[in-house]
Amino acid sequence: MYFPPQSSQHENDEYTVVFLTVRVVLGFLAALCLYAQPALHLKARRQAVEGLADPLNQQTRGDAKTLRPGRVHRIVQFQEAPAASEIEALRRQGARVLQYVPDNALLISGPTMLELGGVEVHGVEALLASDKLSPLAEGGMVSHEPWRNWVVEFHADVEQADSLEILTQERLRMREHPDLLSSHLVVEGSLEQMRALAQWDEVAYIFPASRELEEGMAVHACAGAVTDSGPVGQLVSKIGDGWDGPGRNAASLTYSMQTLTEKVPREALLAEIGKALTEWGRYVQVTFTAGGAVNGNRNLNFLFATRAHGDPYPFDGRGRVLAHTFYPAPPNPEPVAGDLHFDDEEDWRIGNDVDAYSVILHELGHALGLGHSDKPGAVMYAYYRMASALTDEDIGAIRELYASRGAGENPQPPAPPQPPTQPPTPPPPPPNPPPQPPPAPPAPPAADRTAPTLVVISPNSTSVLTSAATIAVRGTASDDTAVRQVFWTSNTGGAGAATGTTNWSIPAIPLLKGTNQITIRAVDEAGNVAWRSLVVRRQ
Repeated sequence: MYFPPQSSQHENDEYTVVFLTVRVVLGFLAALCLYAQPALHLKARRQAVEGLADPLNQQTRGDAKTLRPGRVHRIVQFQEAPAASEIEALRRQGARVLQYVPDNALLISGPTMLELGGVEVHGVEALLASDKLSPLAEGGMVSHEPWRNWVVEFHADVEQADSLEILTQERLRMREHPDLLSSHLVVEGSLEQMRALAQWDEVAYIFPASRELEEGMAVHACAGAVTDSGPVGQLVSKIGDGWDGPGRNAASLTYSMQTLTEKVPREALLAEIGKALTEWGRYVQVTFTAGGAVNGNRNLNFLFATRAHGDPYPFDGRGRVLAHTFYPAPPNPEPVAGDLHFDDEEDWRIGNDVDAYSVILHELGHALGLGHSDKPGAVMYAYYRMASALTDEDIGAIRELYASRGAGENPQPPAPPQPPTQPPTPPPPPPNPPPQPPPAPPAPPAADRTAPTLVVISPNSTSVLTSAATIAVRGTASDDTAVRQVFWTSNTGGAGAATGTTNWSIPAIPLLKGTNQITIRAVDEAGNVAWRSLVVRRQ
């Protein structure tokens, strides 16, 4: 069976015949299986239907645009969780599996004519433009003004050069930021411009940008929690039913400490973990008991590790991905379900960047079944921020999965003693004046929160066109204390340290053909970071 691509035009009569034939066949299959078809959980899907819509109707085909006519992004949904043999069958047809989409669906990229013979599927469709625009976009306001800055998530197989070309064609201004995920760009534009941008096949999802992203402040990105069938994207609203099953019920979990980082005192880190568990437990009826088996079921296992550590998602070293977490079972199998992994190469701290409590609080949301929030400021927003407590957005989301814990169900501290109705008689003055307390010690110096000063001397432009296979970069860095390190990263996957700090140089950064975004960072002794970004286009 063949499924034609998302398109708004028919190039010839033969294509039209195939299109109509497949539409009739799929319509029959949809009617046959509708009663048992699983739901498709997309944040912005506005149709009140279960499962996939007719994959070939006029609304689905719309006015989609693409830079690569031979490639189409589609969702393939199965009646049950896709088996390894079914995923392999898709790959043999030239499809690339990009993400898991609950329930029981895969987001794939593949040729426009994809043969699915031998693979039992319930439907295949391309995303609607309306599926790709956050519900917060409609009527969304920040400081009483409409949203003007957005995070655009492109599909994982889209080259950054193509992403930049699409923004150019839509006449959108890009805001550079060194800490974005490789598939994300921050753009400035109106809601109408975002609606037009969502028409592109290469675009996966669009949601509001936080103030930190708007202003170029240092952030840490969370690539999202993961499943046995692949990662989950920003467009997804719900991943499974949580540990309590369907409905809003109570759940009991254990937790264990497999390996903890030595960069924070153990007792202090355990206290931060306990504080984060308590914060989630304040609002829903989920209890956490210490001492679970590392490989036990219904157990959240904490593991600090480096690089490859036994799952399909190796860490990438200091400065990028901080952690990843596996969603509950299902969709993940035991015993990995709910496990939280942290990159031990990061500079873990308490109360400062990288703050262990803030990251653990966010990752626990994933371990309980939450995806990423689109709302800037929420703990579950895709870019970590220093957090002290859950926001109303996070509380509302977790209460969609579990039974609420009312105020009366929390142990209350004893009431403070009431003041006496009559003031007590003051005691007689002492015969001698009391001794004076010793002078207070001087206040400790304020924490260093000032980023270094970083200057790129050569090249003298932030946009470079070259035919060379490498580029040399040099500059200076200074700080009110000391610059600890200068290093570089590239969107193509490369990274390395510069020679020197006050006067630093990088003799040869490798360049791939096309667009290379290179970020230089300087780090001081307190962990503050300054950055500069170069876009190098190799002919």
